[in-house]
Amino acid sequence: MIPKDLNNKEAVLNFLRTKTDRPVNLKEIAKTLGIYKKEMRPLKRIMESLIKSGDIFKTRSGFYGLADKMNLVTGSFEAHRDGYGFLIPDKSGERDLFIPPRKTSGAMSGDRVVARIESMARREGSIIKILERAQKKIVGMCYREGDIFYVKPKSRKIPFGILVSPGNKSGAKDGDNVVIELTSYPTAIKPAEGRVLKILTDITEPADEIDTIIEEYSLSRKFPSAVLSEVKELTGEISLQKRINCRSLLTVTIDGETAKDFDDAVSIKKTNDGFILFVHIADVSHYVLWDSVIDLEARRRGTSVYFPGNVVPDAA
Repeated sequence: MIPKDLNNKEAVLNFLRTKTDRPVNLKEIAKTLGIYKKEMRPLKRIMESLIKSGDIFKTRSGFYGLADKMNLVTGSFEAHRDGYGFLIPDKSGERDLFIPPRKTSGAMSGDRVVARIESMARREGSIIKILERAQKKIVGMCYREGDIFYVKPKSRKIPFGILVSPGNKSGAKDGDNVVIELTSYPTAIKPAEGRVLKILTDITEPADEIDTIIEEYSLSRKFPSAVLSEVKELTGEISLQKRINCRSLLTVTIDGETAKDFDDAVSIKKTNDGFILFVHIADVSHYVLWDSVIDLEARRRGTSVYFPGNVVPDAA
């Protein structure tokens, strides 16, 4: 039976920190911890999870080691239009790592990556693994050069074109603005490829520009059915425990008539000494519980995005 202390990631990390000073393979880890062959599956799941989070790294030869001990750093990549970029470490307080143009390994802005530090003095490194891709859809303009058809991204942070095969053009032609889905990402020897999902209308009105921005940043206009189902189950009941009942006060919202949400309000009460100002802020956490479907969707969205006369809301 697998030891109880192996059922969490921190225990595995502690083993790698204190019991070994070199990368080890899975058999060595299992042998040291007394894990039998039929009990390897939970251990493998833990190791894969730690690889995905960037806490540990698996070499091509199948050895596991702590990223810190292997002179590696995990974080998000911010690309520059000239080809180079910076890795912003996950760990707060660490300095950004400069990534030269030929050492990005095809990483794009927003990707979570692992990089090897090659110079501590210059704080420079090279990306050796891409953990998670941030960009799946891109907005750009179509170009044709001879037999080559490609899309040039609108974002200056993507300094390369995306090839589109004849069967993936979906009727797009030279000069069209399109939304393209990446079908393969760039490598050191191969360009990115994609397929056209949507041909955008020419921007003649502000609303057209808003639609382009929404497509470019993959903003979600609709909520998943699970979120909508959970919303329907919410009630208007409020517990007054540890709360002050201000319902007898004349309260007005401070949000304008055309606001997309009403979550702030004020009340004023006259006293013998002057006035008392009450400031009320909506307690969303009373309704949206931690790790609920609504909460997880809100965290995924991060924030509402406001446009003139329009808003793409977060889930809270």
